[in-house]
Amino acid sequence: MGTSQRLRGVGPGVVRLARAGAGVFLVGMAAFAAVPLAEALGAYPPLRAAAAVLLIIGLTGCYLWLAVRAVLDRGGRRDLAVLAAMSAVAVAVPFAAGPTWLSVGFMLPLAFAVTLHGRWAVTGFFASLAAGLVLSAGQELSWVLFGSLQNLLTAGALAGLTIFATLLAELQRTREEAAKLAVTEERLRFARELHDVLGHNLSVIAMRTELATRIPAEEIGRLRRELTEVNEIARRSLHDVRAVVKGYREMSLERELSGVRRVLETAGVRCDFAELPPSLSPEVRVALAWAVREAATNLLRHSDATVCLLGVETEDDRITVTVANDGVRQGNGLAGQGAAETSVGGSGLAGLDERLAQVGGRSERHIEDGWFTLSLDVPGRPQAAALTSATGDRR
Repeated sequence: MGTSQRLRGVGPGVVRLARAGAGVFLVGMAAFAAVPLAEALGAYPPLRAAAAVLLIIGLTGCYLWLAVRAVLDRGGRRDLAVLAAMSAVAVAVPFAAGPTWLSVGFMLPLAFAVTLHGRWAVTGFFASLAAGLVLSAGQELSWVLFGSLQNLLTAGALAGLTIFATLLAELQRTREEAAKLAVTEERLRFARELHDVLGHNLSVIAMRTELATRIPAEEIGRLRRELTEVNEIARRSLHDVRAVVKGYREMSLERELSGVRRVLETAGVRCDFAELPPSLSPEVRVALAWAVREAATNLLRHSDATVCLLGVETEDDRITVTVANDGVRQGNGLAGQGAAETSVGGSGLAGLDERLAQVGGRSERHIEDGWFTLSLDVPGRPQAAALTSATGDRR
């Protein structure tokens, strides 16, 4: 089992265990202060012994304060003041406690390692070890070398244990944030799905019911046919919403083109649709299906079109699909129906851009001579489209 696989099981319980383990070791190592304390009380005059005891207790207290706060990840500015005081005490301890002070020589390097960050922590760690060597000058060389090596290994191991516990806590927090972001992204995706499904069908229902109100009373048969169509669209919308909720809905480009043509022609819009190449990848075909649906929805909502054209151009491994209509309303601003949609808080065209981006495509919108044109540029080769989707689709 690799390290990455082991880390997948990291949870709040593992973080608490790591912190508790680090805390036990750090607090337990404070017991080494008993060595210089015993030496000072048994071998030195009362005044020197009292000074040594006070200095060693002060050094140990600062060590415990900084170490425990580091394990709990509660460091702050006042810890720098404690570190400065600890450094001053550590310089005085060798003169009062004698050579046995090396038993607590790991405390200051550890404090630098867990209180400071980056190069300052590394510099403080090794500088304090070097200072310990200098302050031990005049003592027996073998004892100094042994004690310094022991302090290096002890401080390094404890610092590593403390940093590991804090990294696990940070990993847990990062995973929680990633989970929240994933939920937010899924909510946005779900909202876009509902907009794409209901927006089109509700526009069709509104248009068809408006047409039905204009049918003369004597044409009861035609009125019934229109109401039947509206009923079928409403039922299909209900089915689509249920499918979206379940996450199983699949778009068919052919079905969408056929449905859009039928709806637009019923509304009195003449349709001239070019054939799309059959080599498009499934991901691109789904994205284009959503795009065609959104274009038809905006046409019905925000234009007075009489003609709708769908053109196809192929260049190298790219395909450009253009959906154009002649019904730009005056005063709607940039991009006609696109601006109108934005002005009322719609998200259809924004969702369209997101869908196309997921398969390596893009869209452009422009107005010219009263025509609104939506251009969709997508990969034409299945291999290119699949590669783009694999690297860019986050859904």
